[in-house]
Amino acid sequence: MGLWWDGDLTMELLNDSKIEKWDPARPTPSGSLPRLVSIWNHGAVKAAQGGPTLVGDLFGDWREEAVYTNASYDELIVFTTDRPTTRLYTLAHNPAYRNAMTFKGYMQSHHVDYFLGAGMARPPRPDITYAP
Repeated sequence: MGLWWDGDLTMELLNDSKIEKWDPARPTPSGSLPRLVSIWNHGAVKAAQGGPTLVGDLFGDWREEAVYTNASYDELIVFTTDRPTTRLYTLAHNPAYRNAMTFKGYMQSHHVDYFLGAGMARPPRPDITYAP
Protein backbone atom coordinates (compact mmCIF):
# COMPACT_ATOMS: atom_id res chain seq x y z
CA MET A 1 0.00 0.00 0.00
CA GLY A 2 1.32 3.44 -0.85
CA LEU A 3 1.49 5.99 1.93
CA TRP A 4 2.38 9.69 1.94
CA TRP A 5 4.39 9.59 5.13
CA ASP A 6 7.67 11.40 5.55
CA GLY A 7 7.08 14.78 3.93
CA ASP A 8 8.90 14.36 0.64
CA LEU A 9 7.07 13.94 -2.65
CA THR A 10 7.65 10.21 -3.07
CA MET A 11 5.36 7.64 -1.47
CA GLU A 12 6.44 5.22 1.17
CA LEU A 13 5.23 1.63 1.38
CA LEU A 14 3.00 0.30 4.16
CA ASN A 15 3.17 -3.47 3.98
CA ASP A 16 3.21 -6.25 6.52
CA SER A 17 2.97 -3.82 9.46
CA LYS A 18 6.02 -1.80 8.49
CA ILE A 19 6.56 1.53 6.77
CA GLU A 20 9.46 1.47 4.33
CA LYS A 21 11.16 4.05 2.15
CA TRP A 22 11.02 3.53 -1.60
CA ASP A 23 13.66 5.34 -3.63
CA PRO A 24 12.87 5.21 -7.38
CA ALA A 25 16.43 6.35 -8.17
CA ARG A 26 17.89 3.34 -6.31
CA PRO A 27 15.43 0.44 -6.54
CA THR A 28 16.16 -2.62 -4.42
CA PRO A 29 14.58 -6.05 -4.16
CA SER A 30 11.52 -6.43 -1.96
CA GLY A 31 12.53 -7.01 1.64
CA SER A 32 15.61 -4.82 1.51
CA LEU A 33 14.05 -1.36 1.71
CA PRO A 34 15.06 1.03 4.49
CA ARG A 35 12.61 0.63 7.39
CA LEU A 36 11.08 3.78 8.88
CA VAL A 37 8.68 2.19 11.39
CA SER A 38 7.94 -1.35 12.59
CA ILE A 39 4.34 -1.14 13.80
CA TRP A 40 4.62 -4.08 16.22
CA ASN A 41 7.37 -2.31 18.20
CA HIS A 42 4.71 0.10 19.45
CA GLY A 43 2.06 -2.36 20.62
CA ALA A 44 -0.01 -2.39 17.44
CA VAL A 45 -1.39 -5.46 15.68
CA LYS A 46 -2.89 -5.95 12.23
CA ALA A 47 -6.61 -5.41 11.86
CA ALA A 48 -8.90 -8.29 10.90
CA GLN A 49 -8.36 -7.64 7.18
CA GLY A 50 -4.58 -7.96 7.60
CA GLY A 51 -3.57 -4.33 7.63
CA PRO A 52 -4.25 -1.09 9.44
CA THR A 53 -7.73 -0.14 10.58
CA LEU A 54 -7.59 3.12 8.63
CA VAL A 55 -5.09 5.07 6.53
CA GLY A 56 -5.62 8.68 5.52
CA ASP A 57 -4.76 12.33 5.97
CA LEU A 58 -6.42 12.59 9.36
CA PHE A 59 -4.47 15.55 10.77
CA GLY A 60 -4.74 17.74 7.66
CA ASP A 61 -1.13 18.40 6.67
CA TRP A 62 -1.32 16.25 3.46
CA ARG A 63 0.75 13.41 4.94
CA GLU A 64 -1.13 10.29 5.89
CA GLU A 65 -1.54 8.59 9.22
CA ALA A 66 -2.00 4.86 9.80
CA VAL A 67 -4.38 3.70 12.54
CA TYR A 68 -3.97 0.30 14.16
CA THR A 69 -5.43 -1.36 17.23
CA ASN A 70 -3.67 -3.03 20.12
CA ALA A 71 -3.87 -6.77 20.83
CA SER A 72 -6.74 -6.30 23.30
CA TYR A 73 -8.72 -4.29 20.74
CA ASP A 74 -9.40 -1.62 23.35
CA GLU A 75 -7.05 1.11 22.06
CA LEU A 76 -6.39 2.79 18.75
CA ILE A 77 -2.76 3.61 17.97
CA VAL A 78 -2.18 6.39 15.42
CA PHE A 79 1.13 6.44 13.57
CA THR A 80 2.15 9.83 12.25
CA THR A 81 5.42 11.39 11.22
CA ASP A 82 7.33 14.13 12.99
CA ARG A 83 9.41 15.08 9.94
CA PRO A 84 9.04 18.66 8.67
CA THR A 85 7.54 19.23 5.24
CA THR A 86 6.27 21.86 2.85
CA ARG A 87 2.65 22.45 3.67
CA LEU A 88 0.13 21.42 1.01
CA TYR A 89 -3.64 21.48 1.23
CA THR A 90 -5.14 18.67 3.25
CA LEU A 91 -5.77 15.68 1.02
CA ALA A 92 -9.25 15.25 2.47
CA HIS A 93 -10.26 18.52 0.79
CA ASN A 94 -9.84 16.76 -2.56
CA PRO A 95 -13.16 15.11 -3.55
CA ALA A 96 -11.51 12.08 -5.20
CA TYR A 97 -9.36 11.40 -2.13
CA ARG A 98 -12.23 11.91 0.32
CA ASN A 99 -14.45 9.61 -1.71
CA ALA A 100 -11.73 6.93 -1.88
CA MET A 101 -11.40 6.99 1.93
CA THR A 102 -15.01 5.81 2.19
CA PHE A 103 -15.17 3.34 -0.72
CA LYS A 104 -17.03 0.35 0.64
CA GLY A 105 -14.43 -0.05 3.40
CA TYR A 106 -11.68 -1.30 1.08
CA MET A 107 -8.15 -0.94 2.39
CA GLN A 108 -6.28 0.48 -0.56
CA SER A 109 -4.15 3.55 -1.16
CA HIS A 110 -6.19 6.70 -1.66
CA HIS A 111 -5.32 9.08 -4.47
CA VAL A 112 -6.09 12.68 -5.38
CA ASP A 113 -7.30 13.74 -8.83
CA TYR A 114 -4.11 15.66 -9.64
CA PHE A 115 -0.48 14.60 -9.88
CA LEU A 116 1.07 14.41 -6.42
CA GLY A 117 4.73 13.44 -6.58
CA ALA A 118 8.30 14.48 -7.31
CA GLY A 119 8.38 17.34 -9.81
CA MET A 120 4.76 18.35 -9.27
CA ALA A 121 3.37 21.85 -9.68
CA ARG A 122 1.58 23.47 -6.74
CA PRO A 123 -1.74 21.61 -6.37
CA PRO A 124 -4.94 23.42 -7.27
CA ARG A 125 -6.74 25.22 -4.45
CA PRO A 126 -9.66 23.11 -3.25
CA ASP A 127 -13.06 24.43 -4.33
CA ILE A 128 -14.60 24.49 -0.86
CA THR A 129 -16.53 26.94 1.23
CA TYR A 130 -17.17 26.83 4.93
CA ALA A 131 -20.67 27.16 6.28
CA PRO A 132 -21.21 30.04 8.73
